[in-house]
Amino acid sequence: MAADNATSAPVRRTAAQRRAQLAELAARRFQELGYHHVSLADVAADAGITAPALYRHFRNKQGLLAGAIGIVLDAAEDTLARTQGEPLEAVVAAVAELTAERRYLWALLQREVRFLEPEARAGVQERFTRVVDEFARRLVERRPELARDDARVLVTAATSALASPSVPRSAPRSLVVGTLSAAATAILHADLPREQPGPVAEPAPAAREPADRRTELLDTAIDLFFERGFTGVSLDDIGAAIGIAGPSIYHHFPTKTDILLAAFTRATDRLAEEHSPRGERSLAELVGTYTDFCLQNRKLVGIYVWETMNLPPDAQRRITAALRARVSEWSAALRPQRPEEDERAARIRVHAALTVIDDLVRLGRLHERPLIAAEARHLAMTTLTGG
Repeated sequence: MAADNATSAPVRRTAAQRRAQLAELAARRFQELGYHHVSLADVAADAGITAPALYRHFRNKQGLLAGAIGIVLDAAEDTLARTQGEPLEAVVAAVAELTAERRYLWALLQREVRFLEPEARAGVQERFTRVVDEFARRLVERRPELARDDARVLVTAATSALASPSVPRSAPRSLVVGTLSAAATAILHADLPREQPGPVAEPAPAAREPADRRTELLDTAIDLFFERGFTGVSLDDIGAAIGIAGPSIYHHFPTKTDILLAAFTRATDRLAEEHSPRGERSLAELVGTYTDFCLQNRKLVGIYVWETMNLPPDAQRRITAALRARVSEWSAALRPQRPEEDERAARIRVHAALTVIDDLVRLGRLHERPLIAAEARHLAMTTLTGG
């Protein structure tokens, strides 16, 4: 009897284990709802403890966000350490397993990191840069002809493919991991183009006089939403940026959400113009058109990727439907090129290719590379077709 009681007794966690558990629960909440929509009480309830008990591990929500991002970086560093000395394909497979297990990884490192206080954010960025640099170093060991900056582009594209946030829910994990590993490995072995393949759409014109105050407000809001996130920007912030009082914005937009809706409408309308029916188009044409659109509308793309969760439900459904239609169109164009893969694998590759393009034009200063249009097209096509 004593032995039975010992077996059924609850496992007592150490302080470090409890802290890691809370950080992971928070990470999942932040991915699903966004930093500003998560409370300490929510995370405490998920863990089955009281809010005061959570405060023993994290002093405030900033600390909880830092802890959640910290476990992501810990996992990435551990993965690279475990695969030290192994072939590049083994490293890719390990990272693929990590991202499949922790789907929140990319959302925290890209979207939620913006809400950390400057000192903490700088520390996260420094750690993440070390992770990317180590991955790039291993790639250069395998491919010594690569310049370090080119290796970083390939690593960025490969990790974007591995962490692509949307995959068919019906797809088994083994299919997701296998397909994304193959795509990422092909990216890392790709040769970057040395010239633009034909005409590229001109970038959007630089600053110009807005047509009216409403347009000026929307342009300013898009800039601020891109830099700080929708929930990190107030109407007063938008008004101050153009020299008017926050309440004056109500003459043009009833609420801040209406400004976000207007930004999405602009993005949707421009995408519709780019993808208006022109007969059946090849996969390369679809990729090229979308790449040019993203380069011309970089900040709009950032908002499109990051801020859907802050839209009203009906608008979210419209955006989701538009994405599904795009994925279906690309999948139909891809299937003849990879007849050995089924529809689910094709859609996994399409989601990954879209993420590769989105990330290459949004992250850091990669969009300033002279051949980024050709590079993004080429790496997206490599993601889709295997090179």
